[in-house]
Amino acid sequence: MSIWSHCTARRRGQPGKTRLVSVVVALLLMTLSLKVNADPLRLLFLISKPSADYVAVMDTVRRGLEKTLPGQFKVSVEFVSRQNDSDLQPESNDLIVTIGTAAADTAYRQIANSQDLSLPILSVLITESSFSALAKRYFGSDEGAFVRHISSVFIDQPVDRSIRLAKLLLPAAKKTSVMLGPSSAGQQARIAKIIDKTGMESEFVSIGASDNPIHKIEPALSRSDVFIPVPDSRLINLATAKWILHLSYRHKVPVIAFSRTYLRAGALAAVFSSPDNVAKQTLELVSQIILSPEHQGRAYEPEYYSIHFNYSVAASLKVPLREEQFYRQRLDGE
Repeated sequence: MSIWSHCTARRRGQPGKTRLVSVVVALLLMTLSLKVNADPLRLLFLISKPSADYVAVMDTVRRGLEKTLPGQFKVSVEFVSRQNDSDLQPESNDLIVTIGTAAADTAYRQIANSQDLSLPILSVLITESSFSALAKRYFGSDEGAFVRHISSVFIDQPVDRSIRLAKLLLPAAKKTSVMLGPSSAGQQARIAKIIDKTGMESEFVSIGASDNPIHKIEPALSRSDVFIPVPDSRLINLATAKWILHLSYRHKVPVIAFSRTYLRAGALAAVFSSPDNVAKQTLELVSQIILSPEHQGRAYEPEYYSIHFNYSVAASLKVPLREEQFYRQRLDGE
């Protein structure tokens, strides 16, 4: 068994956590490898736009590399909103980290137009649905993108964390309604099994781009003890959020959401990927992907997560809240 068999990397849907020991071993191996080569590795951060969250991820990863592997990387930064495709020269890099969907789009298009170019790419701050859409557009499928050494860390948190958090917050809940869209509809059977394991019944609402959300959401939400929207396309997310929160308030049914924005607007709780969460996993993966081809061409679920609560909503719904660590220990322990 090679030393890399001990480094935990996750394909889509596979459980597991990157162990600290594995990361340390990876970094040490990389350091020894780099000493043989006098030239630093060339790392390009391709960023969709200079927004606070995107820049925070890049800055955190860059500082982490400088701290753990000083002088081993030559880092450059490009913003998609400030450069033309012709200015980007992917072949002059050893690894491209794309931050945001527009950056991934730009990088994939260039790689697809150069059939001879084989360059590892790690895409972060991208949803599963966006990654799949881009992979299909430029490479025919997710697997086609993986063959071209493209990896991604989805920003979407696994829905099982939201389901288990719902049961921890509302132990008396008997029925959970889940909203799906076109991109997430295929998850229904798997989600139903997860809900069943918690001892709750499930009901599903499927929303299409042409549907009237309020007509489909209200009947299910009104019959439920908790409502969980699953992130889908941006169009579906925007079209349904205001109605879900409006109906939640009307029927006094708590919502477990997938973003800070949802939480601030009226959800009871949210499980989401913060910039720090994304940066931490990106830093771990950069060294693994450059050093070992077996870590290239994969879709990674988010390893780390944040939990926040809306205390005003909790008080209104009379939901008692405990400290965050109580919920985190139980989520991590299962």
